[in-house]
Amino acid sequence: MAEKTALALPVTITDDSIVEIRKRLLEWGREHYKEFPWRMPEQLWHGLVAEILLQRTKVSSVLPVYEAFLKRFPTVESLAQASESDIEEIIYPLGLRWRTPLLKKLGEYLAQTGAEIPRTLEGLLALPGVGAYVAAAWLGFHGGGRSVIIDANIVRWLCRIADQPMDGETRRKKWLIELADRFTPQNNTREYNYAVLDFSMEICTPAPHCGECPLGADFCLYRRKQLLQSANSTFTDEKA
Repeated sequence: MAEKTALALPVTITDDSIVEIRKRLLEWGREHYKEFPWRMPEQLWHGLVAEILLQRTKVSSVLPVYEAFLKRFPTVESLAQASESDIEEIIYPLGLRWRTPLLKKLGEYLAQTGAEIPRTLEGLLALPGVGAYVAAAWLGFHGGGRSVIIDANIVRWLCRIADQPMDGETRRKKWLIELADRFTPQNNTREYNYAVLDFSMEICTPAPHCGECPLGADFCLYRRKQLLQSANSTFTDEKA
């Protein structure tokens, strides 16, 4: 019944709406949590490698490569001592060959530091192969810090929540960064970020499954607009 109410588009997303959306996402996330191997890695550096491999790459493609990578390079020393061709042999199915020398340099760095990884965004960004997304992802998922995760799927979801257009530059826009930050809780960040990642991969897909969405038209302007357009079309057809 929720999707049939309140079809008028609100001007802003209120703090109360943020709290309720976050609550619903967390509830959905607990029920639909994806147990990928990099979410509970045996060593923290495995999580960092996973985030590098996952960048701009589908989860289904990364899964077998990640498992093969850890089997081939079980320690940071084995990664540091590997040749670039050894590394490329493992990750070539993912494309983006630029990751190969960066993973080699990362292995060398970690071997020198005893696999110690910085726990700040600034420190993470200084590591080979680690950009803004990878740094935020590792800190939030493995480093015990609060971080705001913004990937292509989350950008799409936020644009639908706010009924805003999306293009290749949207992730850098101030309004989207601020909205993502408002949604991200001060505590329990890890659980929330996994929930929104899974939700945006499974429900708020390019062809969205709106009928399965726990937010519905009450909190998603994209869905509300759809229903409004459908209602107007039905009214026009009835008049005709």
